[in-house]
Amino acid sequence: MRVEPDGSLDVAEQITFAYAGEFEGAYRDVPTRSGESIDRVSVAEGSTAYRPGGNTQLGSSDAPGTFGVERSADRTRIVWHYRARDERRTFTIRYRFRGLAVAYDDVVDVDLQVWGSHWPVGLDDLTARIEPPRPTTLGPAYRVYGHPAWVHGVVTRTPDGALLHAVGVPARQFVEERVVFPRSLLSSTGGAQRRSGNGLRRIVAEEQADQASIERNQAKIDDAKRHIGRTLLYLALLGLGPAAALIFLTWLVFGRERRTGYDRDYEQQPPSDAEPALVPPLLRQSETPGSLEFTATLFDLIRRGRFASKPVTTRKKIWGGLRHEDLADLELSVADRDMAVTPFEQSVAAVFEQALQDGPQRLSDMRERIEEHRRVNAERFKEFKERVASAIGQKRWYVGGGAQMLVAGIAAFAVAAVALLWTGIDGWRSGAPRWGDVVLVALGGCAVANGAALVFAAVQTKLWRRRSRAGELEAQRWDAFRRYLTDFPRLQDAPPATLELWERYLVYGIAFGIADRVLQAAHLQMPEELHDRSSIYWISANGDLGSGASALAIGDLSSGFGSALAPPSSGGGGGFSGGGGGGGGGGGGGGGAW
Repeated sequence: MRVEPDGSLDVAEQITFAYAGEFEGAYRDVPTRSGESIDRVSVAEGSTAYRPGGNTQLGSSDAPGTFGVERSADRTRIVWHYRARDERRTFTIRYRFRGLAVAYDDVVDVDLQVWGSHWPVGLDDLTARIEPPRPTTLGPAYRVYGHPAWVHGVVTRTPDGALLHAVGVPARQFVEERVVFPRSLLSSTGGAQRRSGNGLRRIVAEEQADQASIERNQAKIDDAKRHIGRTLLYLALLGLGPAAALIFLTWLVFGRERRTGYDRDYEQQPPSDAEPALVPPLLRQSETPGSLEFTATLFDLIRRGRFASKPVTTRKKIWGGLRHEDLADLELSVADRDMAVTPFEQSVAAVFEQALQDGPQRLSDMRERIEEHRRVNAERFKEFKERVASAIGQKRWYVGGGAQMLVAGIAAFAVAAVALLWTGIDGWRSGAPRWGDVVLVALGGCAVANGAALVFAAVQTKLWRRRSRAGELEAQRWDAFRRYLTDFPRLQDAPPATLELWERYLVYGIAFGIADRVLQAAHLQMPEELHDRSSIYWISANGDLGSGASALAIGDLSSGFGSALAPPSSGGGGGFSGGGGGGGGGGGGGGGAW
C-alpha cells in the first residue's frame, strides 16, 4: 500500500491460490465504511492484464482473462475468470482506496486490515508494506503497529516504508497494520478524511490502552492459575451450588415425607389386601415392578387357584453329568380360567397359560417354555409393568409437583449455558484470551454442570415426589411387615395357625426378595399337615428351598423368568454418524475460488 500525496491509498494485493482440481473463477470482497470508496480496480496475472466487463456472479463462467466489479453500500466485490487445474497461480489485484486514511492536524493515521476475518482458510505467511508519500525520518511522529497481539508477527519501519510480517494466521482471523506519519508528508487531503486537532497523543493512548487491556486480562488469568484451589472452589460453588439449592428446596416442598404417627416395629400379617406386585414399588416410591413381583404374582395365582400344582421330583445332573440328584419341584397346570384377576395379573396368567397349553409342565422347565415365545412374552411382561403402574396411579399413593420446578430449572440453565458459551466462544481469542470471555465460558460450563445435576435429580423421584398421607401410612405398615418376615425365623412369636397366612407370607416374601427367610421359618415351624396341603410350599425333608434336595432357589427362579422375558436382542451396526479491529478495507473482508 502506497499512500498518495492526497491521502488516498494505492493498494496492490498479490494472492497465491493452490488449486486441487479444476477452477475457473475467484473473487475478493473488500469492505468499505461510510466515507470510504474504491476505484481504479485492475486484475493481472504476471504481465498479463485482465480485461474489465466480466461476470460478477459468484460461481459464474466467463471468458478467461476477464474481471468485473460490483459495488454495494458496505463492500466492493472483484470477480475474475481464468482456467486452472492442479497448479499454483498468483494474481495481482490493484485498486485505489479513498477515505480510509484520517488526516489530523499533526499526523495521518492509516489503519488498515491487511487480512480479513472472512477468509475461510488460514494463511502460512503474510507480508504487508505501507509506504508514506515520501521517505521520512524515524521520529516519534512516525509509528507502526501490528494487531492483534495474539497473532504471531513483527513490524519494522524504515524511512521509506513500514513492514508487517505475520505467520500462521488462523482461518477467519484478521490482521491489521496501523501506520502513523507526519501530516506534512501530504500535499492535500482530497483522498483522506479530515479531522481537526492533534491525533498523535490520542492514537498512542489508544494503543497503550489496548496493550494494557491485554496485560490486565493476562494478569487475571495468571492469578486464577496461580490460585488454582480458590478457582476450583469458586467453580464448584457456581457449578453445583445453585442446582443443590434448587434440589433441596424442591425436596423440602415436594419430596419430604410427612409424619403419620405410626410407630410399630412389626406387623404380623399383611396390613391390607394390596397385591404383591404393588407393595415393593410402594416401598421404593416407584411405579415399576420387576421379575420378583412377576414371580410373586405367579405364586399368588397358584395360591388362589388360577393354576394348580402338585409336588414332583426332578432329576438334575451334577458334577458335569457324572452324578444325578433328585430335587423337589412343582408341576403346574391350568385350573380355574374363570377366576377374577386384575389386568396386570392377567398379563402374568397369559404367559403361563401359553407355556402350559400342551399340558402340565414342571416349574423348573418354565424358563425354556417361556423363551420359546420370547417376543410375545416380552410384550406381556412390558404390559404387566405398565398395568402395575396404572394400578398404582389409581390408588393415588403419590403426590407430585416438584418435577415441574426441576424441569424449569433445567430449561433455564440450558438457555443460560447456550447464551454464555456462544458469546464466550464466539469472541474467544486463542492467542490472548480476554478475561471476560474466560468468565463467560466458565459460567457457561457451570450452567451445564447445574443443568446436569438437575437432570440427575429429575430421575430421582424421591427428591420431587412424596407419598400421600394414606400412601405413607400404607408404606410404613408394609415396611413393618417386611421387617417381621425378615426377622421371622428368630422371633419367638407363635407361628401362623392357618395355611392361607403361611402362603401369603411366602408370596410377599418372594415380592420382597426374602423368600429364603420365610422358607427357613416354614421348615422350622410350619406344621406338617399344613405343608402337605400347601400348593406353593415344596420343601423336602432335607432342607429348605434352595438347599439339600430342594429344586430351585426363588431368586434363581425369578432371575430366570426375568432373563426369559427380556426382549430378544436385535443385530445391526452403526457408523460414524490489544486487539485492534478498527482498521478497514484493504486485505480485510475475504475471498475464495470456484
